[in-house]
Amino acid sequence: MGMDDAKTRTPKRVKVALAISLAINVLVVGVIVGAVLHGGNRDRSSFDKRGGDTAAIGIYGRALEKPDRRAIGQRLRDGRATRGQEIRAELGEMVREASDLLKQTPFDKGAFSDVLLRQQGLIKGRSDAMQDALVEQIAAMSPEQRAEYAERLEELLERGGRRGKPDRE
Repeated sequence: MGMDDAKTRTPKRVKVALAISLAINVLVVGVIVGAVLHGGNRDRSSFDKRGGDTAAIGIYGRALEKPDRRAIGQRLRDGRATRGQEIRAELGEMVREASDLLKQTPFDKGAFSDVLLRQQGLIKGRSDAMQDALVEQIAAMSPEQRAEYAERLEELLERGGRRGKPDRE
């Protein structure tokens, strides 16, 4: 091993940190893309089936009454019905592209990052649609309904965001 080899080698801890960072990024993107790809048509609102879809609106979605959650779910399904298959196909293609990039040596960090950014853009569109649907649903409520909703929101906040009976003290 010559002097030049020692100067150009990347320290092991940097390689380990990059590998861990890459693994976490791939895991997060995989979870998000998997949720979107498997989010096809359902008979019931995804808000009722899985709490995960409320991530974009969080506690605000959990504080809604069941009919309001269903109305938001229907609004989202109506909005994505025209483009849902296209988005799933785009995300699938991006995952294949990312997989190909992961197999390449040397690893093209910039190209992989670009794929993640494009996926994030598609997923952000869904998050924005959820927030818009929430705002529209709340705007359609009467003042009394909004006051009741605000009370449920405060109760959830006191329980740490969980539904159900309050914690005993």
